[in-house]
Amino acid sequence: MASDTDCDIPRQIIDFMNEYMTQQSIQIIDFMNEYMTQQSIQIIDFMNEYMTQQSIHIKNEKEGRKNRSKAFKGLVDFGEDVATYVYPNSIGSASKGGCAFDNFTLDETCKIISAREVKTCCQIQPKECNKCKNKVPYYQPLCIICKNDTFTLIKDSRFSISAKPHFDYIGIIEEYLFIYIYDEDGKINIKGFVIKSDNPYFNKYIRNQYENSKSPTCNLLPDSYDFQSSGPKLIFYFNYNQSGDLLSHYIDIHNDKSMDFNTQCLYINEKIKYGIHDEVSIPYEEIQDKLELRDKPFNKDRGKTSRIKK
Repeated sequence: MASDTDCDIPRQIIDFMNEYMTQQSIQIIDFMNEYMTQQSIQIIDFMNEYMTQQSIHIKNEKEGRKNRSKAFKGLVDFGEDVATYVYPNSIGSASKGGCAFDNFTLDETCKIISAREVKTCCQIQPKECNKCKNKVPYYQPLCIICKNDTFTLIKDSRFSISAKPHFDYIGIIEEYLFIYIYDEDGKINIKGFVIKSDNPYFNKYIRNQYENSKSPTCNLLPDSYDFQSSGPKLIFYFNYNQSGDLLSHYIDIHNDKSMDFNTQCLYINEKIKYGIHDEVSIPYEEIQDKLELRDKPFNKDRGKTSRIKK
């Protein structure tokens, strides 16, 4: 009768297999690190080139006196270009009319197997002259109409989401890429977030618009309650000066952790309801199942527009 040791795998084979698997793991890790490093370098190079161009436009706005906004235009193209770096195996639609997916991936038969929608919001937008109330380019120092140099900054730009296609293609659109550009203390920030299309709150938010409003579009404000409640994941962040110099950056394209929920967007009664006291932020996972839609007035009159009085 064979003993237990007769069936044992020889120690040399075990040691060989352990060493082999260790080497394979190291090679895989090295490959992935190199791949991700190359992807990060490409994104950084693209952003730097973009900001070099924008620094010229900023300079033109500062020196110009013709009331022409120059900086941060063509944001749709910018966002869709960024998406091809974030999703390196994807392509764009080549559409100019918004009748196709912004970004998608094909299989070997050229069938779309997954898609992303890309939304860009820039709050570096024309400001309002405090004297004559006309709009002035963000970086232009004087109002050319009344020569005033004091302004009110306007930060109402938002992400526009078409409600019907979201549900028509819920099985194809995997996620939304949101790109947010803003100026803070003279520094330019570019942030990229991903929100999964199947996030429960995100779906409730869009369905509410789809079923209860005459407008087919959701206007999602960055950093708002609805945005925070949808579980955004930060995948990149760039900080530049106005000359286009990169000051700091963060990239984690495969980040799958939602940002902490900023409790400052909550009303007092909501903090009480959700059991929040002095916390400035809490892990999203701790609050996501409690979050409820706020009452929203639909079909409001947006008011009248006016032209410059002569």
